[in-house]
Amino acid sequence: VPPEDSPFYITAWIMEHCDDINLDGSSKPHDQVRDSFVHGQKMRASMTHLFGRILGLGQRPWSKSEITGKMSGNPSISEQVSTYMMSLRTRKIRSGEVPTSARAITSGILKQLYDENHKPENWVVKPYQPGSRAQGGNLDDWGGGMAR
Repeated sequence: VPPEDSPFYITAWIMEHCDDINLDGSSKPHDQVRDSFVHGQKMRASMTHLFGRILGLGQRPWSKSEITGKMSGNPSISEQVSTYMMSLRTRKIRSGEVPTSARAITSGILKQLYDENHKPENWVVKPYQPGSRAQGGNLDDWGGGMAR
């Protein structure tokens, strides 16, 4: 069973990588690179997977049993971690980080991708020619429709 203060450790880990403030409340230097909110979400998801699947704690929120007085559930699904993630998102948006949206791809962009990928010249299987990408060749010269 994870320690009772596991949500604090998860929050501190995400805060160290993604937040503008340190654990003591002081501001981080402006030239220090910080990860995005989306990266913080991935960090939390990795902890949810670790505790839920690998350690077998499931998807129940982290809580103290009224009967045994012991903690149970998944610490990454605690109220503390959830509240921190909401506040991190708010701070990231205020600082100018643009949230990524699936709606950023329009139907027009999808049509252009479809049209480009269905041109006959893009489906011609070309003979192998060794070379280097560093040579700065033609952008239209690629492996063809059978390339992975």
